[in-house]
Amino acid sequence: MENHVESLMDIMRRNISLKYDMAVYRVHILLCIAAMLLTIFPATGCEKTEMKKMASASKEKALTKADDPAGKWTPAVWKEFVENGPTGNHLPDFSRAGYRMGEQSIPEIKSPVFDVTDDKFGAVPDDGKEDTAAIQAAVNAAAAVGGGVIYLPRGRYDVHPSPDSPYLQITSDRIVLRGQGAGEAGTVLFMGAPGKEGSIRRLGTVSAEKEARRYAAVAILGSEARHELATFTQDVVRGQTDIPVSDTQAFSQGQTVIVTCTDPLIDPKHPSPDKADISVRLTAPFRLTHVQADTFGPAVRELSWIAGIEKIIDSHTIRLTRPARFDQPRRYSPKIYSFSGACEIGIEHLRIESAWPGGYRHHKPCEGEDGKIIRTAREQDYLWGGIWISSAVDGWVRDVDFKNMTQGIILSCSSQWTMENLTFLGQEGHAGVTIGWSNDNLIRKVDCHARMVHPVTLEMTASGNVATDCKTHYEGRNKISGTDTAMDFHGIFPYENLFEKMKGFYVCPGGDLSVLPHAGVRNVFWNIEAPARIDGYGEYAGDSFVQTYDHASTSSKTPATMVEHFPQAFYIGITRKENRIVTLAGSTADRRTEWMTVEGLNRPGMALPSLYEAQRNNRH
Repeated sequence: MENHVESLMDIMRRNISLKYDMAVYRVHILLCIAAMLLTIFPATGCEKTEMKKMASASKEKALTKADDPAGKWTPAVWKEFVENGPTGNHLPDFSRAGYRMGEQSIPEIKSPVFDVTDDKFGAVPDDGKEDTAAIQAAVNAAAAVGGGVIYLPRGRYDVHPSPDSPYLQITSDRIVLRGQGAGEAGTVLFMGAPGKEGSIRRLGTVSAEKEARRYAAVAILGSEARHELATFTQDVVRGQTDIPVSDTQAFSQGQTVIVTCTDPLIDPKHPSPDKADISVRLTAPFRLTHVQADTFGPAVRELSWIAGIEKIIDSHTIRLTRPARFDQPRRYSPKIYSFSGACEIGIEHLRIESAWPGGYRHHKPCEGEDGKIIRTAREQDYLWGGIWISSAVDGWVRDVDFKNMTQGIILSCSSQWTMENLTFLGQEGHAGVTIGWSNDNLIRKVDCHARMVHPVTLEMTASGNVATDCKTHYEGRNKISGTDTAMDFHGIFPYENLFEKMKGFYVCPGGDLSVLPHAGVRNVFWNIEAPARIDGYGEYAGDSFVQTYDHASTSSKTPATMVEHFPQAFYIGITRKENRIVTLAGSTADRRTEWMTVEGLNRPGMALPSLYEAQRNNRH
């Protein structure tokens, strides 16, 4: 009897540690007691069968109790997640996205305040003169005392008004750039000239110092220095948080770290699809070919992401703040490094506007009536940027308007940022929010009035990011500018990301052939209302929620298998405006295949409108 009780307690502890839904937890306890009684008082075959039926019915009742008699429905994948967590091929866990992993509200910093219009700084709004140096002086003064609020009273402040003028940069912790409102009568940072011409590289593959896109209206540049702290000593599986390591002496609770895995097969000098391990794992079952050379090339030989130390369990075990998103065997040489980037930086309550005159063409120059180039394609696409963020954690951009910008926000090598209450206005442009080589960030409440090619983009191994409650205020593809209502996956396998509660969006990705497939494994599309007009890349678009220009790389080499560019994806509760039909791979049926899980296509009334919030509630 004592052994039975110990086993029961062990099972109870495991259930508690997984933080299951309480209804499911109670059912598990009852099942454990039943199993113990069966061992002590053996039942007959008929009795065993009946007890199994009762237990199964009880468990199913508990799992479906969230279903609403009024017609609401609960996805089966959610019930499975509640029971199993982010293990195997179940839903990923997104509950830790955003500032401070969503566990703390964005702070309202009161002091110290550095008013840029003070005489010691000298900014004068609305005078038509450059204010970059004055604002930078206030930033530097705040940094010298450990941080503070850089206050910009309402009015227009001119930053980078000419090609030779400086750029506004934040490189220290706890700096908040605060305006007096994002409206026309609020605070405006006005960028008068494009950024400096230079190299445009894939996000995260080179230092920010070598990337021309950092020349934005505001640049946040954290240190990229790191040093090794420990190595994994055992294989780690998806969903695992407790990590056996070589030593825990260099760790402290709450510490931010970088975790890396190195592909043991990639040959940087002679890349080949047959010599790749991690790339293959994170795009399976898509079959890589020599065409997708960058997907298994030297730039992705080492994968990295940012995490935190939740607890030091013993001298050789730590608990990370988020579960492993894929199996990490020791052959990947998993290591943990220090993180020395910036933290607690905010940009709020202002507008970022530019002198961009319009005439956007995707990846094309702007030409005059005489055919001469007025603006290069590089300037058009990348050099009218609002905010650049690299090597920074636990920050925010909120209540910010972007007007006449060809690029809104770029987030690189960063984590746990919340970007919310954003509005894009004015001329057509390239991209709204772009996230590359970054993880567990939150994009929330974005209104897209200005037409863009890529309103929200994920690329370059981005993972754990959440885009929720965003809306487009236009429809259809502009064939001249290339702008559309796209959720964009731009290649180098961004994996385990969530788009939910999106209104007017569909999946219409970009990226050149060398970085495909467009996405990695287990991206989730949840409770999305697709636009009435789906133009896609051609006449074959039809009603398909997922598009690609590269159906030639899929198994059938036709549009019928476009979904293969999103391996193992989840499509849950996808509907369409005007009650129009939306399809996936030519069908509206629920199904589970090696390529995708589909539930509730064209079925409104999901009981869980937000997977992100449901997982947060389940965790707590």
